[in-house]
Amino acid sequence: MASKFYELQIPRPWAQDSELRAVHETLAQIELADQIGYDYAWMVEHHFLEEYSHCSAPEVLLGAASQRTNRIRLGHGIMVLPQQVNPTVRVAERIARDRCRPAVRLPRPS
Repeated sequence: MASKFYELQIPRPWAQDSELRAVHETLAQIELADQIGYDYAWMVEHHFLEEYSHCSAPEVLLGAASQRTNRIRLGHGIMVLPQQVNPTVRVAERIARDRCRPAVRLPRPS
């Protein structure tokens, strides 16, 4: 089982189109991964991290990827679960909305 795990990292110095370019490159990579037989693409959700990850709503990027791919399973690699950020109902809605061949992995608590 081959997988791609995405965190949109954009180091400084930022250009005006840095985030746009990162999103387009990620979508092109997921499309290529689908074509060459990867099984999964996982997107990571992060908030309030300047350089680490520029994807606070992975379901939007996964929706775009679903329109460019045919068979690769698309899912949330990391979803912020504290109630203050993502209430349980919102998490369930996001997973249900992933009608684009959804995949969910829940880690064991550490």
